[in-house]
Amino acid sequence: MTDDIFQDADIIDTYSRKEAIEDGTLVDMTQEPFGQIAREAGIKWPVAMTAAAFDGFVDVSDTKGHSCQDAAGRFLEVVRMFRVTRRETSPLEARWTLLVRDPDGRRRRKELKCISGPDDDGEPCLTFMLPDED
Repeated sequence: MTDDIFQDADIIDTYSRKEAIEDGTLVDMTQEPFGQIAREAGIKWPVAMTAAAFDGFVDVSDTKGHSCQDAAGRFLEVVRMFRVTRRETSPLEARWTLLVRDPDGRRRRKELKCISGPDDDGEPCLTFMLPDED
């Protein structure tokens, strides 16, 4: 028999997925055009990206070096590569690499990871992030 040592513990603070999206720590990728792209790629669960992952892999607001690219196309490549990735670390984590054009115009191989888990209501969701984020 195992006792839950946190059973009667007071909750000091919480930080929900919804709050992270509202304050910009996470970017809600269910918003269009990204939601449709994810659905067409076969992703059934809601997706969010950390702000750092979004900035490095999707955002093209800094147009230097991103000519002929748009955010929707870059996100399509992210989800396309995610779909072909095998979960080698665990069933809850996937890692994959992409060639990404940086604002300086150079193409670089970069890694992303995805953590699957529950959202604020206990429903399944995905979070794309940089390898050193959690």
